[in-house]
Amino acid sequence: MDFGVRAGEVHVLLGENGAGKSTLIKILSGAYRPDEGEILVDGTPVSIRTASGAQRLGVATIYQEFNLVPQLTVAENLVLGRQPRWFGIVDKRAMQARAREPTAGVRAI
Repeated sequence: MDFGVRAGEVHVLLGENGAGKSTLIKILSGAYRPDEGEILVDGTPVSIRTASGAQRLGVATIYQEFNLVPQLTVAENLVLGRQPRWFGIVDKRAMQARAREPTAGVRAI
């Protein structure tokens, strides 16, 4: 498969059950490791081994069954698990700024 994405684009992965759509997303998000091939970010080969590694590259997955935590604010739910920190403390100002930006942290792959 040859698949490219640029910032601001929207794509659809369409196929029958078992075609590999979820597997591809899990590879790009660091949940699975690929058996072969390569992933390029900004033209450079990368190895995505963990979800946090994918996030450092600007790759994130928003799952269809996204469950919100009702006790948290919208901004807190948006950055759940990847809160911006300043000396180990959650930076609420940065979190709120990130929540206001529609493409914050999104990169082309």
